[in-house]
Amino acid sequence: MMDYKPEECSVCFNDYAENRLRPRTLPCGHTFCSQCIDNAIKNSQLTCPSCRAEHAATASTQFPINYAVEAFVRKLKNTQLTTEEVVPAKPYEGPAKGISKTLRSMVQEQMSSISRLIISCEEVLSQLGEYRGQLGDWKTHHLQLQDRLYALVEQNKSAMKLLELEDTSVVDITTQGEEGKAQLQAMLGILDTVNTPQEVGTTIDTADGCSMKIEDWLWKCQELFPDVKTVHTSVKVQETIREALEMTTTETGATADPVHLGDSASSIMNKVQEITGQIPQKQLTVSFLFSLLGHITRY
Repeated sequence: MMDYKPEECSVCFNDYAENRLRPRTLPCGHTFCSQCIDNAIKNSQLTCPSCRAEHAATASTQFPINYAVEAFVRKLKNTQLTTEEVVPAKPYEGPAKGISKTLRSMVQEQMSSISRLIISCEEVLSQLGEYRGQLGDWKTHHLQLQDRLYALVEQNKSAMKLLELEDTSVVDITTQGEEGKAQLQAMLGILDTVNTPQEVGTTIDTADGCSMKIEDWLWKCQELFPDVKTVHTSVKVQETIREALEMTTTETGATADPVHLGDSASSIMNKVQEITGQIPQKQLTVSFLFSLLGHITRY
């Protein structure tokens, strides 16, 4: 049986790293690199390579980064670096020609100081790489949100077109009704003034024709309005966009006051977590917009 190595992905056997190989944890608790998760997603569905649990997914970025694994990998790399950098290649065999013990001690102290700085540089470089990976994830999220927002705008345009068509139909049939009403009112005046049997017969026939037209008009009004698709689409789109807009408040917007970071010694990602932890959790997410769009497309 192959030895378990927590620093590597159990699917591709590559060590976890920034960007495409960042470790991400699935809802079932198993962790894999971002690249393998993306490769495993089929038809918006992900099957866990370990337990075969099914998860709805469109991209690896929707699963949280396993920062504990990243910290372990970083610590492991730093331990290897410390061994390579701090341990001398060969033991000191005495002062070199022309250099006293005091000067040699100063040189050794300087070398130790530089080695410590190199380790510190490696640590911060690792933090910067991790932070850059987080920035990449956020940029991906923004692009996905942008696509969903565009979809909402298109849904709104489609709903407005349906309303315009319905309004045009209402205007046309309203005109027909007003004309029919005017004809009926005119027939009342004519019927009130007939004097001969011939006039009565002719006027009644004309009045019957006008009445039939109005009865047909009344039936059309009852049967054609309101148009079910138009009403459903309009109401659902309004509800969806209103709910999406309510999620974007000034408290979570770009103009929010910056968060004060008291501990400057914290790692970069710890500071990021501190900042994001103070932002209200109610936010516009890709999955939220996807669910809202699902409410519309059913109608």
